[in-house]
Amino acid sequence: MVYILIGAVSMAGFGILVRHAQNRRLHITWWQWLLTAFCFIYAVFVLATIVTFLEEGTIRGALVMGMIMGILAVIWGVLLRRFVFSRRYR
Repeated sequence: MVYILIGAVSMAGFGILVRHAQNRRLHITWWQWLLTAFCFIYAVFVLATIVTFLEEGTIRGALVMGMIMGILAVIWGVLLRRFVFSRRYR
């Protein structure tokens, strides 16, 4: 059930991001959309990994992997926001 919720939230977030790009009339090339899709897939992977570790009962493993992979996901998201979805660099 949790995995369905993670997938639904990520697809809703991607839809909101696409609508945001259309409303701001951003010109985003195919490779920027590809990087964005990979970022969403990686974020889903991080969340699924944390949930899997928690289901196995290894709370410390969930914390360690969540911190390591989560920090990378946050950095990736900030870089996408800064360089792809920013109007300043157009």
